[in-house]
Amino acid sequence: MNRRALLSATASAAALSMTALSGCTGAVRREISDRVVMDIATMVFHPASEPWVTDGLSASADATRHAALFTGKPSDVSEILTDQYPTNERTFDNKLRNTDYSSNFILLYEVRMSRAEAYQVAPTIKYGGLGWTGWRTVTAPMARASRDPSELDLSPETEDVIATTVVRYSAEATPRRVRLPVYDEETGALRSEMTVRAES
Repeated sequence: MNRRALLSATASAAALSMTALSGCTGAVRREISDRVVMDIATMVFHPASEPWVTDGLSASADATRHAALFTGKPSDVSEILTDQYPTNERTFDNKLRNTDYSSNFILLYEVRMSRAEAYQVAPTIKYGGLGWTGWRTVTAPMARASRDPSELDLSPETEDVIATTVVRYSAEATPRRVRLPVYDEETGALRSEMTVRAES
């Protein structure tokens, strides 16, 4: 190959690489700039001795935090929720079954604590920012707020409790993972952080 042909081939390859890179960068920019909106959230306290989520928190588990991300309809919701989940409430299970996953995703978040130190964790817009923060990654800030133990609708003998929160978000793209920073509701201090990957 002569010098002119070699230069031409090199220039073509470089142009092709730049075009491919430009498309990739455009996709990243588009996905990061698309809005993520919190649609609805439900939070319930229940005894730690009555776990609701299979492979989630319980009175005997060492973990005190657990999260699950659903980006598609689970094949069998009954495999996600335990027999102790009160199906008569028809809340969490209906959200998992009936969500339109083409434009939404579901985040399930559990925390375990003693009843005397009860707190809830819920989505927040006060601290952090809800939105895309990387390739297929959404940051969804949460806030931790103390609750009066006497106000919990639980039997008096309940010592350890689990606060289970289910949040539905809408987004034009599907995240592969969600970063969950949890801030103190009053001070704004970062209390914990975890990243959860999609279940489906």
